Amino acid sequence: MTAYLPRIPMFLAGPAFAAGLVLMQPQMTALDGLSGRGAFLASLAAEPNAWLTGHLLMLAAAVLYLFAAIGISGLLSDKRPVTARLLPVPMMVGALGLVGNFTLDLVYSALATGLEPEAAQLAREALLASQPLQMTFAMIGPMLFPLGMFIIALPILITGWLPRIAGALILGGWAFVMTQHGVFPYAEAIGHFIVGSGFIWIAVVNPPDRPARPRQPG
Repeated sequence: MTAYLPRIPMFLAGPAFAAGLVLMQPQMTALDGLSGRGAFLASLAAEPNAWLTGHLLMLAAAVLYLFAAIGISGLLSDKRPVTARLLPVPMMVGALGLVGNFTLDLVYSALATGLEPEAAQLAREALLASQPLQMTFAMIGPMLFPLGMFIIALPILITGWLPRIAGALILGGWAFVMTQHGVFPYAEAIGHFIVGSGFIWIAVVNPPDRPARPRQPG
């Protein structure tokens, strides 16, 4: 039973992230119809359930991705122990950063629903003014998370350490996110589902309870 546990995060992380973005879409739609200094918190107050459920699901997905990275490390450990230790580290740190970032987003939701609009706006501006907080969570997490996946997916695609199609799906999904984000509703969710499909492919072809297939010569 425990041998199959590392496979579960690989199956669930991407779909959970995509579903969280879908659930959050009503708040994003509300934000598009607002303007001014307090528009963001007003959109949260208008669609609190969308923001809350979407972020809770994405928070869970970030934790799942952390364990998915550990699963990839386990797949590579027998044949490439140094690579197995180092390759997933940026993705793991990025996933931890996302956990902090999504937690901060949930604080914004609490402000929007728990305080008067002006007090909530002042509290949010104070959080945004905190450089250590913003650098640690709002910048490092969202930046290092896709970079960490790139660091994993590109060697997979080039070397065939794990199924090349998985590397192609991860890279292609992020390319879709970066080029189509904001172009049409649910574009980011589609991209993250493609990314997650790469991890699902790894779990199906090389489940973590079985060693990674040896690299083919040539």
